[in-house]
Amino acid sequence: MSLPRLLLILPYEPAPFMHTDAAILSRHFDLEVIVHNRGKKRLAASVLNELLGRRPHIMLMWFIVPSYALALTLLGRLLRVKVAFITGGYDIAGMPEIGFGALRYPLFRRLLGPTVRLADLVLPFSRSADEQLRRYARPARSVVVYPGIDTDFFTPAPDRHAERERVALTVSPVTHSSILQKGLKTFVEAARHAPDVQFVLVGRSPDGSISALRGTAGANVRFEERFVPAEELRDLYRRAACYVQVSLHEGFGIAVAEAMACGAVPVVTGVFSLPEVTGGLGEYVPANDPAATARAVLRSLDASGERRAQLRQHVMTNFTVERRERELVGALYSLLSRPA
Repeated sequence: MSLPRLLLILPYEPAPFMHTDAAILSRHFDLEVIVHNRGKKRLAASVLNELLGRRPHIMLMWFIVPSYALALTLLGRLLRVKVAFITGGYDIAGMPEIGFGALRYPLFRRLLGPTVRLADLVLPFSRSADEQLRRYARPARSVVVYPGIDTDFFTPAPDRHAERERVALTVSPVTHSSILQKGLKTFVEAARHAPDVQFVLVGRSPDGSISALRGTAGANVRFEERFVPAEELRDLYRRAACYVQVSLHEGFGIAVAEAMACGAVPVVTGVFSLPEVTGGLGEYVPANDPAATARAVLRSLDASGERRAQLRQHVMTNFTVERRERELVGALYSLLSRPA
C-alpha cells in the first residue's frame, strides 16, 4: 500500500530539529521538502507545481511565516489539500520592548487570525506556545507536540563519577535581537558576580553584535564564535555544571533539554516555556538580574548526582524523539480521515 503524500515547507535551511522531523516524516509519508531560500515567487511556483503535480494529501509548514503562510493556506484549501503548521517561536510572538516577534507588526497580527482559522491543524511545540497563539488567534484544532531530544546521543559522560567543571554554558546565535531575547547580556554580566566560574557562550554572530558583549565581558567569559559540531556540544554539556538560559522569551528551549539530558543543571527564567521544559527541576531567576543568575550558577556547582539523574529522567519521560514521532504522525494521520 502506498504511503500518503506530504509536502513539508521549511522557512530556511533546515535546523537540526527540522532534520529530525524530516527523518520522522519520511518513515510514514511519501515526503517532499521545499525550502524557502530563493524568494517568494519561486516558493509559490514550487508549491503550486507540487500541489498540482504530486497532489499531496497534507501540506505542513514549519512556522506561520507571515509573508506566505496565508497565501499558501488559501491555495491548499482551494486544491483540497489539508494544511498544518508547526509553531511556537518568533512567528507568534510580539514583544516590541525587546524588538522580538513577528506580531510586533499590525499587518502580521491581522494575517495570523485568518491563517490559523483556515488551517486544518496547528501543532504548537509547548503548552506555553499554544497559550500564546490563542492570545492572537483561534485555531480550528491545535495539538501540542513537544520537540524530540535524541537521548541516546545526549547522555551524561560515560564516567558517571567524573566531577563537573566550574563552567556555566549557554548556546545561542548572537544577534542584536538575541542579546536581549536570549538573555545573553545578563549571562555575560553575571560572570562578574562569580569570578571563579568560567562562563562560555557558544554561537556565531552573523550581524557582528557580539562585539558589544565582548566589550563588557570579564576575563572569565569565553566566546566560541563558530559552528560547534554535535559531539563537541555534547562534551560541553557533559562538562558544564549548569546550562544558563535566562531568556525573556522561549518557545521551547531545545538546548536546555539537551543539556539536561547530559546532566547539566538548567539556570532559567520562569517565563513562557522554560518552567515547562525544566519541570520544576531548575534554578529559577528573575529576568535581567545578573547577580541572581550568578548565585544560581554557584548553587548548581553543588548539585548531587541524584539531582542530575532526575534532570535526565525528566527529558526521557517527556521529550524523546520516539514520543514526538508517535504524536506528530498520529496528529497528521488524523487529518486523512477528515472530510476535505
